[in-house]
Amino acid sequence: MGNLKEQVYKLNELIKQYKFDEALNKFYNDEVITLENETRPTIGLPAYREAAKRYIENVSNYSAELKSVIVSDNMSVCEWHYRFDHKQWGKWDCIQLSLQRWKDGKIVHEWHHYGALS
Repeated sequence: MGNLKEQVYKLNELIKQYKFDEALNKFYNDEVITLENETRPTIGLPAYREAAKRYIENVSNYSAELKSVIVSDNMSVCEWHYRFDHKQWGKWDCIQLSLQRWKDGKIVHEWHHYGALS
């Protein structure tokens, strides 16, 4: 499946293009555990798909700028600058750090840390 750095960059290209479903299909383990800031974890790919679907349905004017990437051992950290409009949350302009732990070419644990800039 290629080396980890290649995997991370392929994943990030899908995120930039707002292709979350394709990213989930290619790069996420069925038993993935995800967290948003300090909230309760979302456990399993079906639950994460549902959360992503709710997000996608509420977002317009999406842009994602990848600021930096760190890849080491079986972990990656990506710094993003996201801008979008959300039907419930309003206009978002935020910096997000996404920490991903990988196993066998798939993400098994992902933790997003973010805060709105405006």
